[in-house]
Amino acid sequence: MTKPALITHHCGLMLKTFRLLAFSLILGTLGVDAASAQANQFRDSRAHLGVAAGLFTYHGPIDLLQRRSASNFVRESDPAAVFFGSFPIISDRFYFRGMLAFTNFSQSDGEALVAAQPQPAKNEFLTSFLMLWEPEIVMTLTPGSRSRVLPYIFTGFGAMVADPFKSNPQVNIPGTGVPGPERSVYHIPVGAGIDVAFNGCWSAFAEASWRFDLNYVWRNEADYDPHNTSLVMGGIRMCLNRRKVRAPEPTRIPPPMTVPAYAPPLPESPLMCPLVELNSVYFEYGSVELSAEARAMLDENIEALTINEACCVEIIGYTDRDDSGIDALRMSRARADAVFNYYVRRGLPEDMFTVSAQGYGEACGKAKDTEGPGCPRARRVDSLPFDCAQVLRGSIRNSFRRPLYENF
Repeated sequence: MTKPALITHHCGLMLKTFRLLAFSLILGTLGVDAASAQANQFRDSRAHLGVAAGLFTYHGPIDLLQRRSASNFVRESDPAAVFFGSFPIISDRFYFRGMLAFTNFSQSDGEALVAAQPQPAKNEFLTSFLMLWEPEIVMTLTPGSRSRVLPYIFTGFGAMVADPFKSNPQVNIPGTGVPGPERSVYHIPVGAGIDVAFNGCWSAFAEASWRFDLNYVWRNEADYDPHNTSLVMGGIRMCLNRRKVRAPEPTRIPPPMTVPAYAPPLPESPLMCPLVELNSVYFEYGSVELSAEARAMLDENIEALTINEACCVEIIGYTDRDDSGIDALRMSRARADAVFNYYVRRGLPEDMFTVSAQGYGEACGKAKDTEGPGCPRARRVDSLPFDCAQVLRGSIRNSFRRPLYENF
């Protein structure tokens, strides 16, 4: 191949490379607008690490010292181990990805191919361990999609070095114009892939890519023949900093209202007074003062009435005088009022009592000789318990707490 023809060939390869890059960018713009980014529950992480296994293929001359021809061309494939690291740079549409790949672990096939060529023949990319390093830009085609499946394309700039860790320390640097077979090459990767998410942190992916040799841009030797490589691989990736996405809370449905069954009210059972009798108190002749013994008897009554709220009391006063009916009623009423006032002062409510005056007691006759100290039973006040409900039924004789002598 003459030098003008070689330059024309190289320019054609460069133009083809740039056309592929432009086509990839246009294809990416057909995806969903980046404003809907981060809407996918399966794409909620910020950075990822990945590992993959694949098949690396060399496409080019067997002997780099000779021109490319039908007999001096091979497609040699070998397994590859690939490692990734990525993070988003523009929402979830564009990602930066760094790739490191190792391949050509067994060089026996390549050495046999080179040995079969007319000697001297040499090709480090077939007979040595290879390392590839690429910084790439990955563009997702459906950003914001809610699907588990995410297609993407990528391109970038990379380098491949043969035998990077041993043997010949003088690596041929592209662009220096050193004649002879090179051990390093610059290239442009172009590829496409698909990522299938398991959740927001783990996913599996598969992709294929082609790498265009760029060394012809700087080479000045007339016998240089470019070569290309391809890589098909599949692997898994995991997130480094997963952002927790809270699921929306379900709409709360109020529980059905339970209306209790109608239960008719139970008939009220009126409280019954259990007391049958209370202590009566006695007075000195012609006196309305309560003695100490009388107060003690009334205190016992108060204790019983305090714990029996259903009981009311009718207070009835008696006397032993027979001067006139009015005087007898007044004396008996005064004694009844003394008992009533004592009850109230000790805390019992006024409305639980009725007060009345009876006059002469039944224990004394009407003769003059019964007026003196000989008739103490007539000088008394009785406290008669009854059910308070009887007040409402109007069964109490006489008016409630009305003095019986006020009309005399």
